[in-house]
Amino acid sequence: MDVRSEEAFKLASEWFDKVVYSYEIPPGSLDKHVLRENRERYGKVAIALINPKPSMVKEVLQRFRQSYLIYVESSDLRVVRYSIERGVDAIISPWAGRKDQGIDHVLARLMARKNVALGFSLRPLLYADPYTRANLLRFMRKAWELAEKYKIMRFITSSAKTKWEVREPKDLMSLGVILGMEMPQAKACLSAYPELLLKRLK
Repeated sequence: MDVRSEEAFKLASEWFDKVVYSYEIPPGSLDKHVLRENRERYGKVAIALINPKPSMVKEVLQRFRQSYLIYVESSDLRVVRYSIERGVDAIISPWAGRKDQGIDHVLARLMARKNVALGFSLRPLLYADPYTRANLLRFMRKAWELAEKYKIMRFITSSAKTKWEVREPKDLMSLGVILGMEMPQAKACLSAYPELLLKRLK
């Protein structure tokens, strides 16, 4: 479970055994003191790069890979591919803002080889109009098919920025089922796969 605010973290901690606080850049900055404070406050912290340039991805990996999970959210396939090649920990919702699933067979194979996880975030669905939501779900189903075919690590998350966006485990598992997952697969997206990611933190 990844959340983006203190209030969301507090609520999610009541429902999940382990919650990752994701520090967004932007609007946040690469201030190592702020990042250290977040680690002291929340324990497990990810740096979520929102629509970054490749140079930003490179810098963050070089400086912070050992102590933080590195997530990338981008609809730019050039950035997504670069991030996968450099070995970020996860790509989250690459379909958001696009007219396709954001990854293809080539990128899926690369993600599997580089052990990069694919994050299925609920948040883009919450604020989409019915037409856009239907398209997002269609793209997410296609992405899930690729993840399953190429055995990509995957997880379902709320990426909540407020407590109102936090969802219980059963709600997130229901999203997985809607995307075509069997219930055990949906459960694994909330437990087994996230646990593997968390083991990377030192």
